[in-house]
Amino acid sequence: MTEILTPRPSRLSFLGKRWSVLGSGDEAARLAAALQVPPIVGTLLWQRGFRDPQEAHQFLEPRLQSLGDPFELTDLKKAAERLWQAIERREKIAIYGDYDVDGISGTAMLVRALRTLGADVVYYCPHRLTEGYGVSTAGVEQIAAGGATLLITVDCGITAIEEIAFAARHHIDCIVTDHHEPKDALPPASALLDPKCGGCSYPDKNLAGVGVVMKLCQALGQKTGAGASLWEPYLDLVALGTAADIVPLVGENRIITYFGFKRMHATKNPGLAHLIELQGLSGKSFSTRDVVFQLAPCINAVGRIGDPRRGVELFLTNDDTIAHAYAEELRTANFERRAIDNGVWTEACAWAEANCSSERDFAVVAGNTGWHAGVIGIVASKLVDRFHRPAILFSMGQDGMARGSGRSIPAVPLLDTLSECADLLESYGGHSAAAGMNIKNASIGEFRKRFNEAVRKRVSADDLAPQVIADAEVSLSGCSGKLFSLLNSMEPFGPGNMRPVLYCRNLTHRATPRIVGDRHIKMSVCGDGQVMDAIAFNFGTRLSELRGAPNVSLAFSLDENEWNGRKTLQMNVKGIAL
Repeated sequence: MTEILTPRPSRLSFLGKRWSVLGSGDEAARLAAALQVPPIVGTLLWQRGFRDPQEAHQFLEPRLQSLGDPFELTDLKKAAERLWQAIERREKIAIYGDYDVDGISGTAMLVRALRTLGADVVYYCPHRLTEGYGVSTAGVEQIAAGGATLLITVDCGITAIEEIAFAARHHIDCIVTDHHEPKDALPPASALLDPKCGGCSYPDKNLAGVGVVMKLCQALGQKTGAGASLWEPYLDLVALGTAADIVPLVGENRIITYFGFKRMHATKNPGLAHLIELQGLSGKSFSTRDVVFQLAPCINAVGRIGDPRRGVELFLTNDDTIAHAYAEELRTANFERRAIDNGVWTEACAWAEANCSSERDFAVVAGNTGWHAGVIGIVASKLVDRFHRPAILFSMGQDGMARGSGRSIPAVPLLDTLSECADLLESYGGHSAAAGMNIKNASIGEFRKRFNEAVRKRVSADDLAPQVIADAEVSLSGCSGKLFSLLNSMEPFGPGNMRPVLYCRNLTHRATPRIVGDRHIKMSVCGDGQVMDAIAFNFGTRLSELRGAPNVSLAFSLDENEWNGRKTLQMNVKGIAL
């Protein structure tokens, strides 16, 4: 039996990774022939669900003209008319944006677009630690005191039934723009813009919050005659929020990120330009990885441990000196956030190792009074990666209430699973992969039992085993610069269009595998008369087994490594078969 090496399992994650190579049939070959592309590209497109050559062609060559008609979004016409009325009457308009990258970028875009139309507009971002997620009555009170008569939510509001009603009692009309899952009851707003609302006929349900804002700006552009000038200059912000929110990068999201990353490369936004420069990304072609791991953490950091308004101001200022200062502040906040994050991760991981077992625990649920509420979502995501099962962490307050954040695996839709424990929660919201919640400290123990049982009913042992799935088998000699360019033609990569994983059989070691860093393995492998370097992140504990194997088969993504100004192809190893 072939043994698949993975990073050494912990007590909680004893199952090895499942291993499979996706096949490519005659249909994929016919698709490649119709598109006049190499067979491997046809295989990858087929595996991503493309059956019609025209749809596949649109995927390979995105066009802004393929963006959907914004007025197909339910209530969009009502929203545009009410908003234009407010602009003409010089009403004060308040934008209420969420504190993550999606909300911050959407808020900045909408403020800029409305100011272009001459609107009297202000914005409000809730403080994560004092107000929590979503629309709050405290925020509405502050907006009412400022004299606003129209409130527009960004990336929140679809479950804020009481808060939107509270705004109405203060004579404030509300337009909700959101992309999260609604509950059975909807808030009493003047217009609800959310493609996930029941009855909404908009075909693309995957838009991020900033994507819904873009649709509103598209509609305003049509209504006012401003056209694409009202939204196209901000595609860099739309792509930033879309990629950072980890939504599927297919359909309109692919078009947004494809063109938005190009605009980001030469952005006219001073704040974004300075942040790009400080993160060492100037002059580079942007990828989803750059946004998720370099830019988004800095923007999120001020929302997690500071004031999220600084992120909005970064994107609103036109003053170069101020923009640089704000970018520096965000970068510093991210360093501070990392230190806090590492402390919580160490404690949470140690707790899971000591208190959970694979046979009994189908989810990791833990709480602590010392855990910072701003980073528990990040740590929950790391626990999912480590143990491959849903994870929910709680920051327990001195007032008897705890704030929670959870992440999940594909087999467990988090929001639906939480609904089975709704009677224990004070409030909750989110979507299949991530959610936030509030609970009494005293209820966490019972919640752990109930949530664990709810997950157990939904999964099998295989669901809790991480998988290595290769898209196609290739020879080492076929891993060329030409193949690398072909694969990159499918960028931007992300959910729904992940970077392809390839598979090479029966490779031999050119040199003895060695440890680099703390726990990574560096290899040089041979096959078909070719040699290529490979890096296996977090496989360090399997070094002795790997050295003892006469040959190996590798699942990997084909990456480019740059060292001393020289670029070479390199395997980024996902799985090793002995």
